[in-house]
Amino acid sequence: MSTHPILLYKGYELHPLVFPRTFSRFDGHSRYAEGYEIAVRICRPAATAIPSASRVFRLNQTHTFSDFGTARRAARQQGKDIVDGKVSGASVIDI
Repeated sequence: MSTHPILLYKGYELHPLVFPRTFSRFDGHSRYAEGYEIAVRICRPAATAIPSASRVFRLNQTHTFSDFGTARRAARQQGKDIVDGKVSGASVIDI
């Protein structure tokens, strides 16, 4: 994973997390199912919060992203949606 400037959004840092979807060699999956899955770590800037004030939210979906850049953009958008309160069951109120 390469380093990119931190995205600040409404007082939170958004750190997109992109990782390859892994399968065992013998599970019979289709090559079309390969790609990237995403999560986002949301925290307050280090100058304003204790270091442990963060949370990782994983995007629950059945398909993967075939392109790393698209996956990273989707993770950032997921972070924005969580901060905006658009994702049911995901909240940053206590961060």
